[in-house]
Amino acid sequence: MAEQGKKVTLGIRSGEQAKALVIDGCVLNDGKPKCDGLFLFLDNHRAAALLVELKGRDIAHAYEQLAYVKQHRQEYMDLIEMLRRCGRGRVVEKAFVVSNAIPSKAEKERWENQHRIRVRAIVHCEATTPIPDLRVYL
Repeated sequence: MAEQGKKVTLGIRSGEQAKALVIDGCVLNDGKPKCDGLFLFLDNHRAAALLVELKGRDIAHAYEQLAYVKQHRQEYMDLIEMLRRCGRGRVVEKAFVVSNAIPSKAEKERWENQHRIRVRAIVHCEATTPIPDLRVYL
């Protein structure tokens, strides 16, 4: 998944399945808030949905976008239900921001409280750094 120099991947191993969905501009084309992408992950023991927002410096807006998708987008809820039926019944949902900015802990807590979403990690990415792999957060 990539946008404006920000990239992220989800590495898989034997026996695992993953799909990357481009949300912004493909799955969702309206003017409502949306994040950039979603990784759907499934193996013999777990199912996971990893929402991703690729963002430059405006991380507060990334929290808003992620929260809106998770809390209000029926399309996302339908995908979670499909993944639940394919897996073991429970889907672990996590949200990530990929950015070249690193906010303070106080800023992150304020945004989490304001938007009612827990962002698992703000992953650092620049054109000169290795592409982050979200596998370490599964």
